[in-house]
Amino acid sequence: MIATVNNTPWTHWIADNFLSVECLDEVKSVRHTVPQLVPGKRVDSARLFIDESQADVYPHLYALWQSLHSGQYKDFFESCTGIDYTGLYPRVEVISDIGDFYLEPHRDLEEKRLTALVYTNYESLYPGTGLGNGTRVESQDNRCFFFVPGPHSLHDYPATHFLTVRRCLQINYWTYSSSSQPEYQTTQA
Repeated sequence: MIATVNNTPWTHWIADNFLSVECLDEVKSVRHTVPQLVPGKRVDSARLFIDESQADVYPHLYALWQSLHSGQYKDFFESCTGIDYTGLYPRVEVISDIGDFYLEPHRDLEEKRLTALVYTNYESLYPGTGLGNGTRVESQDNRCFFFVPGPHSLHDYPATHFLTVRRCLQINYWTYSSSSQPEYQTTQA
């Protein structure tokens, strides 16, 4: 994997062909839709997280989750960001947005040490993340946009209506185990 660093309007990376073909196919095979229940936020809905409970259903996504603990993907993110993710808690979520949607301009919680979003053309290729200054990430199938959250990393998703599912894969490193948090509710496939 190769990433390109961009410093406008703030530091972020882009890596194309991020997932293996098998993993990307698995992301696209998920039968899951999530209407936005709280306007402007991604909370209080049936979210699909990948962990050991999903190993048999999504073996390639589970292997990705394991690799974020110790393996190729952990090494990749560490080499790009210069941060040691040892001892942190990776979280993988299948994003399946549909209907009216937007994300308020926000900065991620300080407990997040990495935010990554892998775009797909599952049913349609939708525009990418807003970067807080009116520009957006150019989305492409299997493109990973990632950054280290901080006071600089204002981002959003302008109001839209997804006629079909916007399928993405979100990857985060947290300073605490997300399974201990109320928002972490694994949806069985």
